[in-house]
Amino acid sequence: MQIVYPHTKISREVAISDLQRVIQEAQKMLDFCLKPKGNFSQIFALAHPQIDDQDPLAFFVTNTKKIVVNPVIINHTNATVDSVEGCVTFPEEAPITVQRHHKCVVKYQLIQEGDLTDFIEEDVKGQTAKVFQHEIDHLFATYIYKF
Repeated sequence: MQIVYPHTKISREVAISDLQRVIQEAQKMLDFCLKPKGNFSQIFALAHPQIDDQDPLAFFVTNTKKIVVNPVIINHTNATVDSVEGCVTFPEEAPITVQRHHKCVVKYQLIQEGDLTDFIEEDVKGQTAKVFQHEIDHLFATYIYKF
């Protein structure tokens, strides 16, 4: 599996007809997250557009083996905090400081028994909130680095 550098297409929503593809590609993405790359001893998450710029789907996987489907941020704190982040799309780049919301309310689906769940709403904070924001940025072809 290769990282697309840089991906430029906005992801489309995952539909029921995409589930088999999501399951297959998510497994490869999970395996990828568990191996060091460049400056990264671990990868917290990987968004589908980072591996497919032809037909990118709105999902990401985490190194905790969660497949987050059709995620959106529906609310967040007004203030932002400094977040030191890197990106596996740019494995040799040094981490930089970006602004992130410390707390967010996110809505997403999971895959259970071969089907999409109803949307789940969750309050996330700290590192989890930062991961959601970073990966959702990828779904819209947005990066922390300017290229």
